[in-house]
Amino acid sequence: MSELERGYRRLLVAYPKEHRARHAEEMVAVLLASAEPGRRRPSVRDAYDVVRGGLAIRLRHAVSGRSNLHWRDALGIAALLAPVALFVLKLEAAASYGEWVLRGRFNPDGLRLMGEAGMQALPYALVALLTWLNRPWAAAACAAGYALLSGWSIYRVEYEFAQWNADGVLVRADPIDASDIGMGMLPAVLCAVMLAVAPAPGPGSAGTARLLKWTGVLAGASVLAAMSFRWAGLPVAVAIVLVAGILALRSPVGRRAAVVLVPMAAMIVARTLWGNHPLSLALLVTLSAAVLGVVGVLARAGSVPSGRPTRS
Repeated sequence: MSELERGYRRLLVAYPKEHRARHAEEMVAVLLASAEPGRRRPSVRDAYDVVRGGLAIRLRHAVSGRSNLHWRDALGIAALLAPVALFVLKLEAAASYGEWVLRGRFNPDGLRLMGEAGMQALPYALVALLTWLNRPWAAAACAAGYALLSGWSIYRVEYEFAQWNADGVLVRADPIDASDIGMGMLPAVLCAVMLAVAPAPGPGSAGTARLLKWTGVLAGASVLAAMSFRWAGLPVAVAIVLVAGILALRSPVGRRAAVVLVPMAAMIVARTLWGNHPLSLALLVTLSAAVLGVVGVLARAGSVPSGRPTRS
């Protein structure tokens, strides 16, 4: 095989596997026949044409036929994974404060922070449980209610801090930071929107046993790591999620579920790196609306074949 032929075959990875199996030899032959004599590598124009054609076919496959059912399953799985991930994050935060208390530095602040993080984890646990029990609208209502409660709580804290001192005397009247309220509400809002948009939220094709196993591993390992060393919980959780994600990418539903969860992952990264910056909030809202809007349309465009179980 010549270097030019190897280059063309590498470019054909842009096409779906089934398409390559049927047409790869014919396409390589045409490309080799049209190449200038003596050329050793694909030209920029040829590379562009091959990659563009492959991506166009992948896009058509992604929005038609059987793919719509994959989007349906992916959105359902993502609607369950989102509250599970947020529950684990809050649980890991509570465990990290617990490590602070257990290592002999007991103080009311550490105990209070541990309790607050633990209480913040409970609503997401309830949302995930209701989703697992096939109660999507109850789960969506719970997530929406918690979003409103979170926003109101942040508003009251910021209002009291901005307006009054400890003696109850008006000291200043700074404007309330709307981005703090928006970022505080966004996680629960995303959960509520996913549940409302998903035709059938729940384990779906991933299987209950598999999701239970990975959830237990994620929660248990991150909590144990945080209790052992305060800052180890989040890296351990990220490592487990990456391993699970790599395995999930091997299936069409797993790849689509990863796309659906992009807004949630972007929100976690943005809050970790940049805090509650207004620009971050605007970009996250735009990204979430675009991804969930498109995926919601694709998921609901798929019909359920006869004999396929449905979820109310």
